[in-house]
Amino acid sequence: MLFRFILLCCILLLPIFTQIVLAASIRLGDLLLGGTVDKFQAVMVINKNDSYTNTSTACEHVTINDFNFTVGINRGRVTPFIVRINAAANDFTILAIGETRYSGVDYFSTGDFSVDFSATSTKITLEAGDTITSGFLDADANGNSAGSVIPHISGDSLFLTGSANDSGSGDLSQGIGHAPTFGTQVFVSGLSRDYSYNITADIKMITPDTNTTVPEPSTLAIFALGIISLASRRFKK
Repeated sequence: MLFRFILLCCILLLPIFTQIVLAASIRLGDLLLGGTVDKFQAVMVINKNDSYTNTSTACEHVTINDFNFTVGINRGRVTPFIVRINAAANDFTILAIGETRYSGVDYFSTGDFSVDFSATSTKITLEAGDTITSGFLDADANGNSAGSVIPHISGDSLFLTGSANDSGSGDLSQGIGHAPTFGTQVFVSGLSRDYSYNITADIKMITPDTNTTVPEPSTLAIFALGIISLASRRFKK
């Protein structure tokens, strides 16, 4: 009798388990490989190559975790961000802006560093078909800088804008939901570089019928085991 009850519980829970989608971790950007630092005073980099596309038919939640970067020259400041890549060429929408990291506060020498993207939890929602990618500004969100920080080597095709001085820097001052402001010089082609940085994130699917996050397998497993345990006690009596 107990076996039949457990089997019935498994059958009833099967539709729920078949909807489970494990959270996936992604990396937007390149490995930390060092290289050469730009001569420009302020550079905005948007890595169009190392992107992520929601290929499902449902929405997805993205939780942004860490900003990992190499300091090639210990100076200035660096601000990470996430953008959506739109259909038009070099058309981006800011989705998240991380904390600005400062020399002498967040990094004290050259080398590799890993920090939180933001002091608070940062989450964004991707519609089906949305493509996002990462970027950084060798300045604060308003374009104020003291020289480029993150080095690069040859590699991916990317979007880069900037200036030899602060007055022509790109910036993120328009804020989330708007396009970033480009600098006085824009390089839309001909640059193949892997900048020594990346941003990590977790992806979780959202069920299309309820628009709520799919439960983790561990949560469902605990629920199922609880039902089975209660049933077992009942039949032992």
